[in-house]
Parts: sequence; C-alpha cells; structure tokens
Amino acid sequence: MSLKNLSEAIILQSAEDLLSVAHRKEGLEFFGGEGFRLAAEIACMTFDEKLDFLHMLLDCISSGKKMSQCSKEMLLNKEINRSRPPHRDKKGVLLSVV
Repeated sequence: MSLKNLSEAIILQSAEDLLSVAHRKEGLEFFGGEGFRLAAEIACMTFDEKLDFLHMLLDCISSGKKMSQCSKEMLLNKEINRSRPPHRDKKGVLLSVV
C-alpha cells in the first residue's frame, strides 16, 4: 500500500467516524485540525476535490445518509454537471460551469 493510498484510507475512515455518533469526536478532531489538510496533501487532492469532499460530508451529516450513498450522489452530480455547457455572458466570459 502506497502512502497516497494510506492517506486516502485515513480520510475515508475519518469521514465514517464523523458520521458515527460514537466516533464523531475523533472525526471532528481530524477534519477540524491539521489531519485532513496533511492527509489530503499526501493523497494529492486538489483544492476543488477537498472542497467537494467537505461539502459531501456536510450533506451526509445533514441528511443522515451513509457515506457510500452520499459519494454515489456526488459522483452522479459531477457527471450531470460535466454534460452541461458552461454559462457565458454576451461577451463570452465564463460565468459558471453549472
């Protein structure tokens, strides 16, 4: 197992901890401190990937869904958004990709 794979596994386990009432404290410590930043850096996550992941976590927590369901929905939404043309103003300036 590479260091990158290990970091990804730590991030996913910490996300599961965050969604578990019994282990929420550990998850909050990881995502609220330096843990996520360091693990994400080692896992070579881009800024957008980190932001997407954190938004997915917030959605999971607020909806009470399991991580696997939230991640499937996130991937589906990304595919839908990729198929849409970007929004541009009359001068052709990119306004949004959604």
